[in-house]
Amino acid sequence: MAITATALSADLSATGLTMKVASGSGFPTAGASPVTPGYFVRVDREYMLAVSQPVSGVIKVAQRGYNGTFAESHDILAKVEVSALGSDFADPFAGSTTSMPPYQPAMQTIGEDYTFTLAEVASWGNQSRLFPITKATAAAITLVAPSKAQDGLEITFTSLTAAAHVITATTLLADAVTGSPHTTATFAAFIGASIRLQAQNGLWNVISAVVVPIT
Repeated sequence: MAITATALSADLSATGLTMKVASGSGFPTAGASPVTPGYFVRVDREYMLAVSQPVSGVIKVAQRGYNGTFAESHDILAKVEVSALGSDFADPFAGSTTSMPPYQPAMQTIGEDYTFTLAEVASWGNQSRLFPITKATAAAITLVAPSKAQDGLEITFTSLTAAAHVITATTLLADAVTGSPHTTATFAAFIGASIRLQAQNGLWNVISAVVVPIT
């Protein structure tokens, strides 16, 4: 077998058991009876088991947070990978039950305008996170302050589309330039534009920025 890739066509909550995808190819056959134990699905860093496709593009999921991974919400346009064989996925391998170690960054796709809340940022603890941005047009992202307990936490935003995304973090972007901390990070409209931030003393220190000027 092989892994088939598609994308979410609607947001998926952390508890949702019905997933909408752009293409049902690779999933259980549309309209057929449920399969056991199910097809392996990976969205961001979460694994789940898909058991049926009642109609094309609508997937029923039997288990979220499979194989020791963490069930979390996923944004529209998040990458979805599926295979009937769990052995097609190397991380984690089939049959293992492994909680994600703290040195392994979590991943959350951003496919639409997004505002992070203080509670959400606090829930990250000190585990680094990756944010691939898949929105085709400029995404407006609002970032709030980390707590001082999160010093050392690193987050990375990477554009997967040629759009001028904007991160607004009011007086939180410490970039070692006159007037720092600044407020706005604007991505050049190129695939691969990225910015890496580190939490320190309640601010986001700019560790690196690839064609993402700070103002």
